[in-house]
Amino acid sequence: MISRYSTKEMSQIWSNETKFRNWVKVEIAVLRAKVNLGLLKVKIPENLVESIKIDPEEINRIEKEITKHDVIAFLMHTSPQLPEKLRPFWHAGMTSYDTQDTALSLQLAASIDLLLDRVKKNKEVLKNKAFEYKDVAQIGRTHGVHAEPITFGVKLAKWYDEFARHEDRLKKLRERVAVGKISGAVGMYTLDPKIEEETCQILGLKPIIATQIISRDIIAEYVSTLAIIAGTVEKICVNIRTLQRTEILEAQEYFDPKNQRGSSAMPHKRNPISFENLSGMANMMRGYAVTALGTISTWDERDISNSGQERIFLPDASILLDYMLNRLAGSLEKLIAYPEKMKENIFLTKGLVFSQEVQTLLAEKSNLPREDAYKIVRDIAQNCWESREDFQEALRKNKEVMKYISGKELEECFDLKLKLKHVDYIFERVFGKN
Repeated sequence: MISRYSTKEMSQIWSNETKFRNWVKVEIAVLRAKVNLGLLKVKIPENLVESIKIDPEEINRIEKEITKHDVIAFLMHTSPQLPEKLRPFWHAGMTSYDTQDTALSLQLAASIDLLLDRVKKNKEVLKNKAFEYKDVAQIGRTHGVHAEPITFGVKLAKWYDEFARHEDRLKKLRERVAVGKISGAVGMYTLDPKIEEETCQILGLKPIIATQIISRDIIAEYVSTLAIIAGTVEKICVNIRTLQRTEILEAQEYFDPKNQRGSSAMPHKRNPISFENLSGMANMMRGYAVTALGTISTWDERDISNSGQERIFLPDASILLDYMLNRLAGSLEKLIAYPEKMKENIFLTKGLVFSQEVQTLLAEKSNLPREDAYKIVRDIAQNCWESREDFQEALRKNKEVMKYISGKELEECFDLKLKLKHVDYIFERVFGKN
């Protein structure tokens, strides 16, 4: 992933330095497991992991010029640094992917830990904003068309609720990815299975039945979950971009009035650049998910078709979602809302958004079939849509309607507060009782 769309924290998790360091951790954990089980009688220094120096460039040089195999290059680089008595047992009885896949699990778990922090930060921001705008009335839209009133706080609360599900997904996913295998070339245990169990215990992982590699359904689930979370980021961004349209202008991405420029040609422009950027990044994430799904299938117990792809999409997907969540939280924190414009837009259609209440009341008071009452109100509403006449006034002039409904009853149908009477219930469902 290019540095423009990276954070230092996630980039470090997916650096070559960390990858090779995790390989060291796995190899040493296997040695410790053998010692703990009484299968190896050597002394392992407590600081052995830290004492081994990793030079990624040197490992890559050895692979390129000599071995044409990354794990063998790693072993050649690290073995001379071991105490002499340990060198014969370094990687003994293991295959490359005992090291690589178990170490990859450590990377995936560390990535999820960081992503969980990002998700929690977005939840915190959305919760604060939701309560700030809890009772700020806004028009709800379906198909891009005015439907019925909501509140801006309710919109934000529902986004929070979605992120709460993502937090739960990531926690379950962490358990799924935190697995290890020390079961040899085709998963038939060159070493005693107890070594795998003990190694995983040392590393904080769970043993998993595998072939030469850990099944890639786990990788596919990891990347697919990241893509789902990115979908929510996109959903939020598209919503806010819509609300920032000049004709709507109910919310706006923060714009530095002193220094920021929206256009090289038009000095007046204020563009939702962060939310646009994140919308585009979600498309990249979906692509990674499709690629990851294609790695599940392998020839027999192992082929290398997944390897090159994973070297690209696993770091990129992890780094990109981390960037997206980090940028989204910052943009939401600074989000500007325009409550007065929200209220103005509710009444843009001159009362049409209260048509459901009128239709329901007419059916009840007239004892007409619901469809007949619906048609009466629909005809009046559609005429108002075309003529821009005030909906309530048009109803008052209609003798068929007023034959059954009093003026006071009609007035109550247009009470905005009644539309919003369940806001507290929604907030309690989302956030619990305060």
